[in-house]
Amino acid sequence: MSGKSKYLRALRAAFVVVGTALMVATPRDLNAQGAALRGVVQDTSGAPVAGATVTVEGTRLSVVTGDDGRYRVSGLSERRYGVSVERIGYTAARVAQDAVSASTDAAAFTITLVPSAVDLGAVTVIGSGRATAELREQLRDNPGSVAMIEPRELRATRQANLPDILRYTPGVFAQPRFGAADETQLSVRGSGLRNNFHLRGINLLINGMPYRNADGFTDFESIELLTAQSVQVYKAASAFRFGGSTLGGAVDIETRTGYNADALSVNAQGGAYGFFKGQVSSGGVQGPFDYYASYARTQMDGYRAWSAQQRDRVNLHAGWLVSPNVDARAFYLFADISEELPGSLTAEELAANPRAAVAGNVANRHGRDYTLHHLGVQLRAQLSKTQRIEVAPYIQYRDIVHPIFRVIDQISRDAGTEVRYENTGALGSRQNRLSVGVQYAFGNVDNRNFDNIAGEEGERRKDQLDEAGTLALYLEDRFYATPRLSTVLGLRWASSLRSVDDHFLSDGDQTGRRRFEAFTPRAGLLYELPSVNGQIYANASRTFEPPLLLELNSLATPGFVDVRAQDARQLEVGTRGNAHGWNWDAAVYHITVRDEILNENVQPFPDAPFTVPTYRNAERTRHRGIELGVQRQLGSGLLTDAAGGDILTGRLAYTRSDFRFMRDSAYAGNKLPGAPDHTLDAELTYRHPTGLILRPNVQWVTGDYWVNSANTVNNNGWLVFSGRAEMLIPTLQAKLFVEARNITDRVYAAAVTVDDAAGRSFLPADRRSIYAGVQWQH
Repeated sequence: MSGKSKYLRALRAAFVVVGTALMVATPRDLNAQGAALRGVVQDTSGAPVAGATVTVEGTRLSVVTGDDGRYRVSGLSERRYGVSVERIGYTAARVAQDAVSASTDAAAFTITLVPSAVDLGAVTVIGSGRATAELREQLRDNPGSVAMIEPRELRATRQANLPDILRYTPGVFAQPRFGAADETQLSVRGSGLRNNFHLRGINLLINGMPYRNADGFTDFESIELLTAQSVQVYKAASAFRFGGSTLGGAVDIETRTGYNADALSVNAQGGAYGFFKGQVSSGGVQGPFDYYASYARTQMDGYRAWSAQQRDRVNLHAGWLVSPNVDARAFYLFADISEELPGSLTAEELAANPRAAVAGNVANRHGRDYTLHHLGVQLRAQLSKTQRIEVAPYIQYRDIVHPIFRVIDQISRDAGTEVRYENTGALGSRQNRLSVGVQYAFGNVDNRNFDNIAGEEGERRKDQLDEAGTLALYLEDRFYATPRLSTVLGLRWASSLRSVDDHFLSDGDQTGRRRFEAFTPRAGLLYELPSVNGQIYANASRTFEPPLLLELNSLATPGFVDVRAQDARQLEVGTRGNAHGWNWDAAVYHITVRDEILNENVQPFPDAPFTVPTYRNAERTRHRGIELGVQRQLGSGLLTDAAGGDILTGRLAYTRSDFRFMRDSAYAGNKLPGAPDHTLDAELTYRHPTGLILRPNVQWVTGDYWVNSANTVNNNGWLVFSGRAEMLIPTLQAKLFVEARNITDRVYAAAVTVDDAAGRSFLPADRRSIYAGVQWQH
């Protein structure tokens, strides 16, 4: 056994031993688990108030009311408490100390909120209950399709990769390229279908701040999802609050802080194909200061040959409430990544041996190893009751060695900042919310390539300094024309630079410089339905995406390729809300894209054993689709009426996609490759008062879909059954889970490589697999 293997086994054993010892050593009192406060929050008309934050004074416990306005705070001692309630748009309410009693059979207590004008008041402490309530309100006020994956939903998954947590978000196609690894084929409304590796066309953010290179290129491996408190999805122009202008919008990962973390938490899980994931974290509040710290390790052998992965990730967050009007936060991410890349298979190879790796990938040790440091700072200041300013600078450093057909050796440095001003002062007699922002990002890359000699660097083939930068200004105003109708108008201007300074001239001078500039507007309407707790909305927007450096400076073509910026116009109509036990979220959209950037993987010489990417524009394409998310409680008291009875709920997410070439010299009328026409994800959740939770689920891609623009090769659809069982153990403050995936052991390609000249288009999904783990908090 190698020293590395011994170390990994010892670390895995340490997680299990420490977690077990802590659970046994510090059980919680049974009576404390049984005592609770419960009730309903309503407005002065008696209508329920959803999304209100209910906080028990003298504790760190808070909950958010559901769509029916109800709340329940458990984990209390049997005594009386004071309670405070906050929600944007209402005057905060406080129930005096000793007015509410917590008990094992608490009587419902009703709290009434009085509507008020939007008043920012004191600074919103990042990570606090008020910040979460404010975020929900901002999502609700957005006249476009948005989604929020709450903590409860996150904790009901492995949290290994984005497909785990985005699965039930309509319009999002997230599929793993290598099983439980982070690498993901991620597309929103057909964004970035050219992405045969990593991510374009979506702004990936952490705590509202960019996590990407300055040109928009992003990967996934440095993100530890076990540290996430919630995840928000802003489709297309709905991401305007971040000054965004990408076809897919934005995915924002809000991480834990001392206000919502446990004093000590241990998470350990393992399963098929050598998968292991362990985390130790701690968080808390000490006066004006709060902290959160996490160390996590993930490793796997992988379902396929040559697909082993390993990640060590550290997350450190610190906050300081400088005064009632000033809040500061800094967060630091560190990642040490090592992975093997097995490559894509042909259809024949997928059928014969889906576990195989491409022979050339193994011989030349294709992989990706890097270290990353990312530091972000957020400073919020409340200038008055209606004015707030936020300054958020960040820096990032990455050192990567990436053996593929060549060995790519890069050091990249990125820095940026955003200054955002918000004013909620009335406009005349009407509520109004104005946001103005300035964004700046700049990065450079020492970009060197070498011949790949069995994974080692051979003769130098490239040596250049790549630079990218963007300066953007944006303004958005939300005006409440009536109590039920609001309008949104926004405008963004951005100027982006792409440049290459070639230091390796023996193959010609690849030096180039391009600048891209555009104004992108947005307009929307949002109407509150009078008879139900729901909304309808409509919007029109434009997005403008300059090409990445790697798309301009193609490995297949000397010098800068003539690739233009991608320019899209979108129309969208949708509705969301809840009534009569139903929760719904539905949208219809139509997008016309000029100069959509597409990928072509070409063979650099006849019969080459590998391909290299190059890029081109399609003159005109069309993206249109239907998105539907539905959730409903299906029954209660099915098997027991004890302790409130058991509950059965169901949810589904359906996406209809139609992405086509409209004008193109080669493929007019064909479908764009890389995305299915129909996808459906559905899940039942059964909760028993003993703490047992069962979650059977299904994913159905109903038909085949094309993997090349010529529409001659397709990927078969699939129907996959999975399930998860959880057991809550309050006396140990723990949750145990067992999860089975692909129960029928189906062979299929979950993700694809589009337009590959060698026909290697298929990335196999994991076969039948079982995972188990424990989560413990104190």
